[in-house]
Amino acid sequence: MEIRAARESELEQTVELSCVAFNPESHERYWQYIKGDSSYRPSQTRVVVVNDRVVSTLRVWERRMRVGTSLVTMGGIGGVCTHPNYRGVGYASALMQDTVDYLRLTGCDLGVLFTIIPEAFYCRLGWTSLPLHGFNVQCNTAERVADASAWQITDFNPETDLDAVAALYDLANAQQSGTIARTRAYWDMAPSRIRGVLPTVVARQNGQFGGYLNYEIEGARVEVHEVGYAPHNLSVLDALVSHFLQACEAQGVEEIAGRFPSQHPFTERLIAACDNPVTQTEYTGMMCYAVDLPVLLRRLVVGWESRIADAEETFGPLAVKLPTPNNQQIVLRHNADGTLQIVPEDTEAVDLGVDLSEADFWQLLFGEIGWEQVSADPSVPPEISAFLTTLFPKCDVIFWSPDQY
Repeated sequence: MEIRAARESELEQTVELSCVAFNPESHERYWQYIKGDSSYRPSQTRVVVVNDRVVSTLRVWERRMRVGTSLVTMGGIGGVCTHPNYRGVGYASALMQDTVDYLRLTGCDLGVLFTIIPEAFYCRLGWTSLPLHGFNVQCNTAERVADASAWQITDFNPETDLDAVAALYDLANAQQSGTIARTRAYWDMAPSRIRGVLPTVVARQNGQFGGYLNYEIEGARVEVHEVGYAPHNLSVLDALVSHFLQACEAQGVEEIAGRFPSQHPFTERLIAACDNPVTQTEYTGMMCYAVDLPVLLRRLVVGWESRIADAEETFGPLAVKLPTPNNQQIVLRHNADGTLQIVPEDTEAVDLGVDLSEADFWQLLFGEIGWEQVSADPSVPPEISAFLTTLFPKCDVIFWSPDQY
């Protein structure tokens, strides 16, 4: 058994193996994941070779991702598969373990994957699920009031609208935990187009872009993939909701679904317009792995310092033992000049008396839960609790579905 990067001459084997494992009709699609991606490097295709044959493979997608408000380097793992004749002997497990070393060597802070098999396989290898929230609501357009705003909703035109949409995406998601930082080239890559990154409609007012909506209608069901809007102008969301419900009415849609929180401003307006009970959904197939936890936490320091600077309360020098999985010794030190450091130890650090599960730890980092939801030792000084509440506020976490691989 040999585990390594795929050679150029082996790429056809990896594509064929993906067809065998996932979809025999998708040969061109899997090739476009390689030759249609301007960020692709052969080393990103990892393989297990037995007797000169590729028997197991996966793909690494290198991206920049927001954890809270900080950008970290993410290695996305996709297309993990083993030929049916070679399953059950540990090839995929060995390949995953080797890939973590590859992520470390290439400077990735965080591993992320989306699994379609039971999570237990990846949990055994040290990966942890980060739940993503969504919604389902029955479509009701009978009493819909037509939107009379000055917003003009038109079909998206990639020739004339894409630059403005890309800029609006950056503006709308600059502080959104869980989102991917999309370069302008990202919008043009074949894998992004295949996964449906382009919007369905855009909204203009006096010639200026204010929002866009990405949705897909299949029969009596529609899924909203993404919403983008200028944060200072929420009226565009009412116009998008009105247009969306008109499209649903025209095509006989009965159910609306989305894989982003029901607390999103667009979703709140949509649910109010439908006037039907909403069903909260949870997707647990997104999994995370800390390639190097101290390094990952250091990447978050700039965002934490910004939160401290914006806080109403001021904090003096202090040191806190961060509650991390597997009892790793990591201390967060706040210095007199307002800077933060991640250090391996500090004899004066406050022990919070908290054992976070791996799932809770990831939810705390991303913002799915806030520090106020963590049960700390009641003897922890109020200043420490206030400090951690400032660093770890609860927020909605969104990983837009067109970015999934």
